[in-house]
Amino acid sequence: MSGPGRSARLVELVGSTRLDEVFRRKVRQRRWGVTLVTLGVAAIGFWLFSDILGSTGWSPIKVLELAVFSVLFTTLSFGFTQAFVGFLVLAEGHEPLKITNTLDEKTPLASTAVVMPVFNEDVGTVFGNIRTLYRSLQNRGELEMFEFYILSDSTLPERLVEEEVAWADLCRQTNGFGRIHYRRRKVPVNRKSGNIADFCRRWGHRHRYMVVFDADSVMSGEAITSLVRLMEVNPRAGIIQTMPKLVGSETLFGRIQQFASRLYSPLFAAGLNYWQQGAGNYWGHNAIIRMSPFLASCSLPVLPGREPLGGRILSHDFVEAALMRDAGWEVWFAYDLEGSYEGLPPNLTEYIKRDRRWAQGNLQHVWFLLADRVQPISRLHLIQGILAYSSAPILVLFIFLGGIQAAIDHFRGHVSSIPLASAIVLALLTLLLLFGPKGLSLLHLFSQPDLLRRFGGAKRALAGVVMETLFSILTAPLLVWFHTRFVLKNIAGQKVVWNTQTRGAGAGPGWVQTLLEYWPVPVAGVFFGILAWWISPLYLLWITPLLLGLWLAIPIAQLRGRSALLRNLFRTPEEIDPPRELSKSEPLQLRAGDQFVHAILDPFYNAIHVALQRRRARTPELSEHTAGLADKLFRDGPAALTAEEKRALLGDGPALATLHMLVWKTPAEKMNPVWVEALRAYRNETPVPV
Repeated sequence: MSGPGRSARLVELVGSTRLDEVFRRKVRQRRWGVTLVTLGVAAIGFWLFSDILGSTGWSPIKVLELAVFSVLFTTLSFGFTQAFVGFLVLAEGHEPLKITNTLDEKTPLASTAVVMPVFNEDVGTVFGNIRTLYRSLQNRGELEMFEFYILSDSTLPERLVEEEVAWADLCRQTNGFGRIHYRRRKVPVNRKSGNIADFCRRWGHRHRYMVVFDADSVMSGEAITSLVRLMEVNPRAGIIQTMPKLVGSETLFGRIQQFASRLYSPLFAAGLNYWQQGAGNYWGHNAIIRMSPFLASCSLPVLPGREPLGGRILSHDFVEAALMRDAGWEVWFAYDLEGSYEGLPPNLTEYIKRDRRWAQGNLQHVWFLLADRVQPISRLHLIQGILAYSSAPILVLFIFLGGIQAAIDHFRGHVSSIPLASAIVLALLTLLLLFGPKGLSLLHLFSQPDLLRRFGGAKRALAGVVMETLFSILTAPLLVWFHTRFVLKNIAGQKVVWNTQTRGAGAGPGWVQTLLEYWPVPVAGVFFGILAWWISPLYLLWITPLLLGLWLAIPIAQLRGRSALLRNLFRTPEEIDPPRELSKSEPLQLRAGDQFVHAILDPFYNAIHVALQRRRARTPELSEHTAGLADKLFRDGPAALTAEEKRALLGDGPALATLHMLVWKTPAEKMNPVWVEALRAYRNETPVPV
């Protein structure tokens, strides 16, 4: 069988219950092809570098240096191979084995939960994104099979009140009572993964599928329904992951990131899907999960030892994908499915803070490389996640070994004489692997005039790539510096503190704060520069690209957080021609001021909060404790309570209802002046429409 008939047959095989030998053989051929190309390119680099090192004799340091180089160069070769394969796939315009070929719009929908775990997030963003999806499904006439769950682990008292009022307002706006649910855990055990697990235990049996959102996730109704239909026609699919596009950034850093992701990611995504097929990965959000195998097979174990490398799993998504595959289910990557979006940190500082958490989580995955039942492709995904951060200290080790060898040669008076041809070819090959995907992405973009127009035209796209490349070269040493620190701190036993991720707009820290945070970086850069010059001017020249980023760390961090620079560059199709789901409408309106105070003063806020509190047996000790807190709050004002005490009081609905009546009925002369002033401000404030 050949030609169109064979392609049609392969498409049918993707959607079948059991992949037959024809499909498996095709996938094996692809994987072997990617492996051989990767190893072939890596072997060329290995041969060239060994020729350079061996030209002046061998030593234990050089042998170790060659081994470290092999790890780094193989990783680089694998990335380039994926981009090159993706370029070929997109250039051909037809991929017979992608899962979206099985999509049938006539397939009936099934009961699906849309879950959004939140932790002290911006309320307007969270509930605005839910509203966007709700109305998108409503406009399509396909809302009936979906329910929405906002799963809160928030701890800030004012944020709790905001979430409750926002939920009530959202339900009122959309007539979503009974379909949009809000739940807050009293004790946020095991962070996001624990939040999802708690939901699955309590309500998972009500739904066949679950679509997981992050707080900044946005998806169109068409994308959500397509995921459900893909699940329905692929009964062995356990997880289908989409490729979210980065959107909504207003800072220079964010715009560069979303421009680069939008332009380069399609190649890498197509290349990734080319070889992984049904053995894909899960990224923790913007994905659909089949509930029954997830409940049966994806319970997360507790790792041996203590945090940071042991204990509870921090990065759960890669592990859940591996467990799903181990149970015999497929994990697919719907890389070409439109309508999936997410935000990103607004500046370099917040981006690095996020990486600090991800680094610890990915390093924990070393334990699963030792497990018996993890599938080979899943191990490869885990290794890629580990190398995303551990490659930084490996690169530092490589440079360090080169410095030691250069110092030894310097003190022994050896004149460096390396094969010039090998050095030039290796340098050119390295540049090709580093920057080749950018060139291929541009070629792919220029071959599509309509898409090129949506990037702002050829000149803007080309200028954007040049500027993005420059910024990337300067930023890469900073990431190497911080990733190395993160890995070493984790190995030393220092665990990360999981704080709320900063999202959306924001120019980031000022010059003084940036100086306080980044000053060790340029100081270390100057020190290493002096040391490199002392070892050998040639060695200094070799590592100057890395040192340049360290020397300029402070202005780079500061400028990349600005929101008004290069506004005409880094345009993306979603910015020039935004889809309806990304347009801003009906911003959430809350009363200004302390939301905790409004939960006591405002009748609507107070009624909503009291109604949402779980009915529970009130022991004499608990009643006495909350009664004491209420008395203290009434007597001394909100500043007298800690955040923990405020949360305890908010958990007692009857006590808060009583306090509301007490504040309103007590004469001003018998009440703390703080409450008198709060009541006066409340009465003078323009009411919020509800």
